[in-house]
Amino acid sequence: MNSQRDHAFVILGTRADPHVERVADEMARGGDLRVEVLDYRDDVRVSLTVDGAGRTGLSVGGVPLPDRLLIWDRSKIIPGTTVYVKGDDPSVTSFVAREWRALYQLVSCLYGDRVVNSFDAKRCLLKPYQQIVASGVGLKVPMTLVTTDKAAALALMRDAPSGLILKSLSAGKVAPGPSGGSVPFNIMTMRVSEAALSGAEDGDIGYCPHVFQHEIRKDHELRVVMIDGKPHAFRIDSQALQSSTVDWRKGVHLLDYKPCGIDNALVDRLRAYMAAMGLFSGSVDIVVDPDGDAWFLECNQDGAWGWLDEIVDGALTREFAAAFRRRLFSTATATTPTAEAESAHA
Repeated sequence: MNSQRDHAFVILGTRADPHVERVADEMARGGDLRVEVLDYRDDVRVSLTVDGAGRTGLSVGGVPLPDRLLIWDRSKIIPGTTVYVKGDDPSVTSFVAREWRALYQLVSCLYGDRVVNSFDAKRCLLKPYQQIVASGVGLKVPMTLVTTDKAAALALMRDAPSGLILKSLSAGKVAPGPSGGSVPFNIMTMRVSEAALSGAEDGDIGYCPHVFQHEIRKDHELRVVMIDGKPHAFRIDSQALQSSTVDWRKGVHLLDYKPCGIDNALVDRLRAYMAAMGLFSGSVDIVVDPDGDAWFLECNQDGAWGWLDEIVDGALTREFAAAFRRRLFSTATATTPTAEAESAHA
């Protein structure tokens, strides 16, 4: 019987994120392990020591964490989201935010494969790179161009059977104007007409990189929440509303999300993709065309799934907790980050 002193589950993030709150509470329910949230919004007392021999230790509330631990990095990586550790300007508040982000990064680096999703797995999550990896495991991906060159975009449009769409490369958000409130704007996927592209000035396209992509005709879409190799798929009938035909997020509160099955071949390819990316979990967006072919668009490693969890009565929360427990308690022996590093260089 494992005592609460033997194992710990640590979350990098904030309980203001409902995903953190759900999983932390579920993990603590059994009472057989220590659960800590390094919550930058909650005045948490955390200490990380490095002694003269390079040995490290992590404590929360003045109590050292056990060696047998698992860390879930749920810190939001995209600036502008409501629970992103804000701050990039030179102000004191922003300096504090950068220090918290640096601590999360340090913990992720030190604890290596005991972090899900790991620091290495998050090195490059930009959509075009994801498409390269997805294609390599047999998933269909749309033709994509990242460019600041109007002529290149026009050439792609001439070769696009169903026209072009335009996306953000960084997936960043845009701050509202002085009278626009405090909520940042998403850059939604949009159609690009030939007239609009032809009429654009060269400098309009050259101002920053743009992601142009062949539009895939849609029958419906899928959001697949992958948890340690297990898919949880939801059908999104995005074509039911005019507002959501190009980007279903425009109808997010109006559409229905129905749990559904997906064929074994698609499951195998998604598992292969997650393994190739080194991801423990992620929310995958897929377009299913009128011929029934599935097209991979992207995988968001910290994508939202809370509203889907409510549809299935908390099944996603329970699956996350079960998967974390399997990973945590399957560790036969425990080593410190320093010992792991020494072993790697032996």
